[in-house]
Amino acid sequence: MPSQSPPDRSTVGVGTSRSQAILLLVVGNSLWAGSYVAGKEALRCLSFIELNALRFSISTILLAPVLWSGRRILAGELRNRASLNALARLVLLGFVLNKAFEYAGLSLSTAVDVALLIATEGIFTAILSWTLLGEPVTGGGVAALIAGAAGTWLVIARGLVPDFGGPGGAGRIIGDLMVVLSLLFEAGYTVTGKASLKRIPPLLIIAISVAGCLLVWLPAAAIALARDGMPHMTNAAWASVGYMAAFGTVAAYWMWFRGLSVVHASVAAPFLFIQPLLGAALGVAMLGETISWATMAGAVLIVASLAMVTAESRRTLIEPPA
Repeated sequence: MPSQSPPDRSTVGVGTSRSQAILLLVVGNSLWAGSYVAGKEALRCLSFIELNALRFSISTILLAPVLWSGRRILAGELRNRASLNALARLVLLGFVLNKAFEYAGLSLSTAVDVALLIATEGIFTAILSWTLLGEPVTGGGVAALIAGAAGTWLVIARGLVPDFGGPGGAGRIIGDLMVVLSLLFEAGYTVTGKASLKRIPPLLIIAISVAGCLLVWLPAAAIALARDGMPHMTNAAWASVGYMAAFGTVAAYWMWFRGLSVVHASVAAPFLFIQPLLGAALGVAMLGETISWATMAGAVLIVASLAMVTAESRRTLIEPPA
């Protein structure tokens, strides 16, 4: 899930009306929701290492105009040791460790579980904001944490006690736990990236992160290919990787930040509900995955926790003038 920090409205959102911005937020979150089904399909032919290497290689090519237009900002960041270390930390947290555990987990779990669990990132972000940034602990934040934790347990365990005999068995539970761990890294990316957002446009940070992560994913993929040989890609796998690169990375992030350039983050936040709900629905409709009563109950608690985080952000977020 993306950061809700708004870009500078004076330079980004020219020519986009409020209704168009809302439409962009809806479509962008819908594109993210489709990434879990696409990822599951791609992982039938690729390891998570090969998937990330191929996806982010394509995304980097598509984001090249962003990198080129921001080359002066990037050059200045790379010359400063502190800024360079901050960028390296963002790449490691957001697009190496996060994507490694997320897609390794997805390979073992289901698109339904991952779509629902991804929505709990806001809880981890709140925890890190309290502990690392010294932001005040609120009653609403604590309530959201409790609801999100309970919902996460129900989704992972498929009941009050872990169900090792259900679909996927223990492997699915391990996969879900890996996805939860990935959210901690994603939250770290969001929290530690707040300082960089004051100097670098959000979409440029994404482009730098995507391009930078190839320093890890390309050598790792080369080792995997040397060990296992070339993967046998189906048309569906190619389409899935293309979707994740073009739509789940480039288009969705562009739409999100373009929408945020027009409307406040507190207005945009509720559209994040689209991801877990539509993502889970697509898992059922397109992959034939099943939803248990515990998954449904967990989904309700996770959505409730996201609603509480959204309401809390509306009370505490100080927006610049439109």
